[in-house]
Amino acid sequence: MPSVAVLGGGISGLSTAYYLARYAPRATQITLIEGSDRVGGWIRSRRVEPGFHATCPKSNAVNNENSVLFESGPRSLRPVGASGAVVLEMIRELSLVEDLVAVPKYDPSARNRYIYYDGSINKLPNSLSSLLFHKPPILKSVIPSILKEPFVRSARTGKEDDDETLYSLVSRRFNEHVALDLVGSMVHGIYAGDIKKLSARSVLKMLFENERVYGSIMKGLIRGGVNMETFRERGIAARARKEDPDWFAKMEAMSVIGFKDGTEMLTEQLKNWLEQCENVNIVTGEPVTKLQVQGSESKITTTKRVIHTDHTISALPSNILDTITSSTLSLPHLSYNPLVDVAVVNLAYSPDVKLKYDGFGFLTPHPDSKYPIPVPGTLGVVFDSNAMRGQDTNDDRLKATVMIGGHQWFNAFKVPIDQLDPEDAYRYALKSMSSFLGIDAQPEYSMVNLQAKCIPQYLVGHQQRLGELDQVLERDYGHTLSVTGASYWSVSVPDCIKNSRELVEELVVSGALGSKDKVVTGLGRSGLSTEDMMDSARLSKSHVNILMKS
Repeated sequence: MPSVAVLGGGISGLSTAYYLARYAPRATQITLIEGSDRVGGWIRSRRVEPGFHATCPKSNAVNNENSVLFESGPRSLRPVGASGAVVLEMIRELSLVEDLVAVPKYDPSARNRYIYYDGSINKLPNSLSSLLFHKPPILKSVIPSILKEPFVRSARTGKEDDDETLYSLVSRRFNEHVALDLVGSMVHGIYAGDIKKLSARSVLKMLFENERVYGSIMKGLIRGGVNMETFRERGIAARARKEDPDWFAKMEAMSVIGFKDGTEMLTEQLKNWLEQCENVNIVTGEPVTKLQVQGSESKITTTKRVIHTDHTISALPSNILDTITSSTLSLPHLSYNPLVDVAVVNLAYSPDVKLKYDGFGFLTPHPDSKYPIPVPGTLGVVFDSNAMRGQDTNDDRLKATVMIGGHQWFNAFKVPIDQLDPEDAYRYALKSMSSFLGIDAQPEYSMVNLQAKCIPQYLVGHQQRLGELDQVLERDYGHTLSVTGASYWSVSVPDCIKNSRELVEELVVSGALGSKDKVVTGLGRSGLSTEDMMDSARLSKSHVNILMKS
């Protein structure tokens, strides 16, 4: 009987094992191997009692009505596009619908977003009237730059290595202010990264492709923009929605979704579901030390055993995959992209401490902005008590998460993350709350998590390097190894789930796990040509619906 090993028990690994158990032949033996003592990766939710917690407690304070829910990783999911449809389908299949918390688009946390700029927190316009009559200082040169952008000559060459930094793209087509203060802030919120180093083609591909296809970002947006989803992805989404289109339409109209007991409900339910499958074995507490090819199978060495398997799917960070393969058949570029460290500090105050902003939270500009921020290295603050109501008994309590570090780690802390005292991160977060929000009260609840190497940074040329890695994987590992996870295509939870599903479906449908008619690496996605993009953009909604149904 065929056997498949999945390396890594984060959301990508769990999703991969889940879809293998659903779609692969029942006789397929599936082994999920996780190095730590728990699955779930960076997704971790905890109900904590009052006081200071230097790290995430191992268990929830379930019997304390005064406990509050803290998230040390992803706290909400966006239910949009193919990725959103796949996540919603998974939620239904795992019987988690009753545990959903949905935030509609009219909610203040969805409508109100803030950026710290020039000494104050600026509210971004959420309507045409607010743009025209209540324009904040941060938008002082934005509208003129938008008006002139269609007349800026395109720099796209169409070559395979055509890429540049996101800063280069945005400052060239708009201006430096838009790049550093607006897009630079957004990149802090998603990647904790440096707009001056990240790849435009891989990080904000929509902007890159609109210039490539239409010669202008604004012209592309006016024409509806380049559809970034492939026909295959749209087909997956159509199949997902088929069972209950009304429910999907309702949920996809939401801004974000979460769970009553936090995002970890999703990974815990995935684990519980897998444990009920007779052909699935979950191994924890065993880091993989070596991965080798032996003929037509893989040899996996952990700290406790040796496992032979017909096919291996690595959902490990690419730098970890590099360490376990480098002594045998070396793979290129796995350690090229760095990963940043982030200090995540959760805070909850007594109900009499009030926040004067009603929105999702605020982000900070790039450190090269004309106006430096008062607490260097602060990436932003999420107003959790606004962003996801209904998770705590007392929703009147101010709850916030301060994110510090990323590419600015040493602007905030003078020591590496493994030498940082969690109490120092806590004090730095209180300084941020005081300087940015005027909140000097001591929190009643707090939790610190020092997340080392938690977010990969897609540097310029990432797409081309993936293509080269794909070729070497196919040549040297053949049918024995595929890859998935945040190291390659996207860091968002819905995208990681969708990418794992795509990989499993391709492995199963192509026969790569059985007859081995096709080599599937997980990196076979090739960039669409300009003509392909334009053809996709020309398709009407009715045409797309017909194609999806067929």
